Amino acid sequence: MKAGDEALHDALRRAGNVILVAPVEATDSGPVLRPPDPYFTDVAADVGAADLPSAFETYRQGALAVRSGLRLEPSFALALFAHARGLDVDSLLEQARRWQRVPLPGLPPEIGRVPSSWWEQGAGRASGIVPFTIRYAGPPTDPLAGGLPGTFQAFSGSTAAITAMLSPEFFRDRIVLMGTGFHDSDKFRTPFYGYVPRVEGVSNPEPYTWMYGVEIHANALQNMLDGEYVRPLGPGRELLLLLLAALVTAGVVFWRGATWGATATVLMVLFILAEGFWTWSGQVFLGVGPTLSLGSRFVWLPIVTLSLAAVIAYVGSVAYVSVVEGREKRFIKSAFGKYVSPEVVAEIAEHPEALQLGGQKRPLSLLFSDLAGFTTLSEKMDPQELLSRLNEYLSEMTQIVMDEGGTLDKYIGDAIMAFWNAPKDVEDHADRALRTAILMQRRMGELNEHWRRADPNSTDLVVRIGINTGTVVVGNVGGEDRFDYSAIGDAVNLAARLEPANKTYDTLVMASEYTLAAADWTRYRVRELDLIAVKGKEQPVTVYEVLELADGVLDPRREEAVRLYDSGLDAYKHRDWELAAQYFRAATEADPSDGPSRVYLARCLEYMADPPPADWDFVVRRTTK
Repeated sequence: MKAGDEALHDALRRAGNVILVAPVEATDSGPVLRPPDPYFTDVAADVGAADLPSAFETYRQGALAVRSGLRLEPSFALALFAHARGLDVDSLLEQARRWQRVPLPGLPPEIGRVPSSWWEQGAGRASGIVPFTIRYAGPPTDPLAGGLPGTFQAFSGSTAAITAMLSPEFFRDRIVLMGTGFHDSDKFRTPFYGYVPRVEGVSNPEPYTWMYGVEIHANALQNMLDGEYVRPLGPGRELLLLLLAALVTAGVVFWRGATWGATATVLMVLFILAEGFWTWSGQVFLGVGPTLSLGSRFVWLPIVTLSLAAVIAYVGSVAYVSVVEGREKRFIKSAFGKYVSPEVVAEIAEHPEALQLGGQKRPLSLLFSDLAGFTTLSEKMDPQELLSRLNEYLSEMTQIVMDEGGTLDKYIGDAIMAFWNAPKDVEDHADRALRTAILMQRRMGELNEHWRRADPNSTDLVVRIGINTGTVVVGNVGGEDRFDYSAIGDAVNLAARLEPANKTYDTLVMASEYTLAAADWTRYRVRELDLIAVKGKEQPVTVYEVLELADGVLDPRREEAVRLYDSGLDAYKHRDWELAAQYFRAATEADPSDGPSRVYLARCLEYMADPPPADWDFVVRRTTK
């Protein structure tokens, strides 16, 4: 026996409180602890396993116990703790075998579980370490003089004896761990690796690097002495937070869109970070101080997992919404591309919530137009030429409707139905409908001139227009596989009746009092036509002829006829049939084509011969469409 061995043996015996370390070796029958020679273990207080759970890169776990054959052996830290607290470690580990967990004070029940399979024959090379997450007390201690300040007081082995003699308070009532600080095989990366400390008087301190094995055991021992451990978040709370992170971010995306969803995701990640800090510190901090105690400290929140849940939920919901909205936008563009202008289609596609395909009640201004004499013309013209002229006419008129923000409802032969204020909101829908009618009449004159230049024998076409404003139901009308976006209601029927009513007065554009009430009168030149009750309706409505825009110029003869007509209508309302007839006759002389003056002249002559009853309400009830 060497003199050094004897000296170590005697020192161990005299101290009586030294815990030795031993490695765990893998064998075919499983891991086995290989303690030092009995010459030393017989006089030592105990032997602990020095092995640590394997780590991918950063060592975050220490050992409570290890499997050695069919026995449990204490880790180095557990052996030190048991001896310091006067516990029988063998009894403790025997109890752990029965309870399937290591029963340390303060150790949460979900930590330190011992697999029951360890006690079965043939467990083989299965893992043999009972791990627990280390709560590192602080950064590593540099064993070299002048190094960065660390957590535990460190002494060089060459000065330990002198320090103990001169300053025994450094070691009195302390647990002292002895190990190496220089071997490359005994240094490990911990969560403090790369952390740059704040050192007073040092502007650019070096970051912390490796932690040597003996200090990892010291941190594990400190956890046992404090009785406070890193405890994982319970599966129920973790699942709840995962759902909360995913549902909040995805819900905001579905509710308010991707931009708001991104904001919610950032806020959720910040909340997760704050929650992680709160659960670790055991207190909720809002402001400058603690406001709510959470009871236990050092609860480990899976921040990365929860943050990824929020981010993945955001990305997934944005992708889903993009696919669904893309399909919805394609549907909208397909469904409405023929009805409204591209600008309106684009806006509807961006804000589909403004569109209720199932139908909704809303005020609309509606326009019906029809070509007078087109049926007669079709009997004279070549079918191909006729169709070409019709298509040109419909194309030009439809473009005016769309330029004015209207929606094309349908074509009915040579007739056009259009409306405003659906599916997109249009505040001045009545004005747009009136302006469209005037522009259609102007364009009709240009088309007739164009066709006459191509064919001097071409017959001029006349377009009659009826306009009304009112609340209707607008939406998809039709079957499950085929439908039209259309409007239905009394206001639609009235607009449709006003268009043929033009024939009676030989006018081109007739609008109801409801449209004029919703529009800006000052923008148009109009004249009152009559108080009529269309077929199928008892309620009379005042109708007006729309002549031109306010700044539009009429033929001088027509200007004079309109002036005389207004005077005649005033006399007519006062039942002065003779005076009214004089004005209307003068109007027809000024402009023989003025249809309303001719109608009222004939009516006045009739009433002069056979006056209506005194209670007559001036309503003209139409018996035809």
